[in-house]
Amino acid sequence: MSIETSTAAQTLPLVNLRDLGGIQVEGGRVKSGALWRSDDPTISPRAELSELASQGLTAVLDLRSTPEAELSPHRFSGELGVRAHHLPLAETAVHPLALVEAAPAVRSPADVGHWYAGLVRSHIHEVAEGLQVIGHTEGGVLFHCAAGKDRTGILAGVVLTLLGADRSEIVADYARTQENLNQIFERLRHAAYTRAQDPDDEDAARAREFFSSNHPLLAATPDSMDSMLTELGGSGGILDLLKQQTDPDELAEGLHSKLVD
Repeated sequence: MSIETSTAAQTLPLVNLRDLGGIQVEGGRVKSGALWRSDDPTISPRAELSELASQGLTAVLDLRSTPEAELSPHRFSGELGVRAHHLPLAETAVHPLALVEAAPAVRSPADVGHWYAGLVRSHIHEVAEGLQVIGHTEGGVLFHCAAGKDRTGILAGVVLTLLGADRSEIVADYARTQENLNQIFERLRHAAYTRAQDPDDEDAARAREFFSSNHPLLAATPDSMDSMLTELGGSGGILDLLKQQTDPDELAEGLHSKLVD
C-alpha cells in the first residue's frame, strides 16, 4: 500500500482528546491539566493546540511510527512553546497492511490485549523513555498516536497502573474510545499518512475492506485492556520489565509526585 508524500491534510479538531485528571489512583487523584491523551494533534487547527498550551501543555509525546511522523509532523509545537518528543511504540505493526496480515491471528478482544502486551515487551525502551518524559516535564504532557486507541491506550494503561489506579478505572478509560471510533476513523480519512495514492491498488483495496469490517482490532472493548493488564502481570510485571531500562521504583515515584494530588 503506497502512502502519499504530501502532508497537506485538512485540519480537523481532535475527537478523542481527554484529560486523565480526576482518575482515582493510590494516594489521591490524577491532577487536572497534567496528562492528556488524544488522537493525532498534527492534523488539528492551530487554535486548538494554542488553547491546550494556554492550559499548561508544555510537551507532546508522539507514539506514531516514523513514516507517520515524517508525513505529518508537529508543525506548531515549537512556536507555541510545546516540545515534541517522538517515541514510536511500533514501527510496522500499525501499518494498515500489517493490521490486515495480523487480523487472522487476532480473533477476539482478548487477542488484541495479547498483542498490546507484546508491544510493551518489544518496545519497553520507548515505554520507559515516554514515562521519563511524563514524569520529568514541567507542565502538562499530551501523548498520542493516530487514533488515540492502541498505542495511546497502551501507554495510558501502563501509566495508570504504575500510579495505582484500580483496574476497573484503567479499563473504563480505555473503553471510552469506543464511543468516538466513528468520528476518529472519519477524521483519519483526511490524514495524509493514511491515504493510498492508487484507489485501484490491490493492497489498498484489502486495507479498505479490513477497515470497513467489525474486526476486534478496530474496537476498544474492555476485554482488550483487561487482557493486556493480566498478561503483563499488573504493576509488578510492568516494574520488572522496566528494570531492563531504568530504576523502576524511582520512575514510579517520579510519576506519582508529578501527577497525583
